Amino acid sequence: MNEIMRLTGLGSASAQRELKRLHESGVIVSERIGNVRRFKPNKDCIVFGELSGLVKKTFGLVSVLNSALAPLQHVLNVAFVYGATAKEQENMDTPVELLLIGDNTSYGELLSRLPVAERLLRRKINPNLYSIPDFKRRLREQQPFILEVLRGQKIYVLGDETDLEKVSGEELNQLAG
Repeated sequence: MNEIMRLTGLGSASAQRELKRLHESGVIVSERIGNVRRFKPNKDCIVFGELSGLVKKTFGLVSVLNSALAPLQHVLNVAFVYGATAKEQENMDTPVELLLIGDNTSYGELLSRLPVAERLLRRKINPNLYSIPDFKRRLREQQPFILEVLRGQKIYVLGDETDLEKVSGEELNQLAG
């Protein structure tokens, strides 16, 4: 309850009243673990998809990740989320899978940018950082992981499909052909 009050700015009575309304209407479900009551969205609620989309746009994953990666924009060509999160099959325990392609950056530099985003998203972020030559090599070798990621859903954080094609070059065209 204290965390909800802190995040929303509501007082105790107001927060309890709103949570009760949301719970009674089926928008959220709750469970008690010891002396702590936990609330989470009800995925079976008919408006879950719409509310989930609204929350993502408002407090969005892309916005949070983009802010975290902003200092690295000059060395990253493309960054996108893939996997369960991109397919919208995630839950709060699912890590955010992030693929980044660029030169002149290190994992250390990248990892130093992610803790704030992880706190805001309340999710672990698993980055996969590739230099352009390494990414092209893996694509040319048709490494299963890379192929699976490229064929799957993507949520672009930096760059877009055109930028991915530019970094991949002929290797991506050969894969498609």
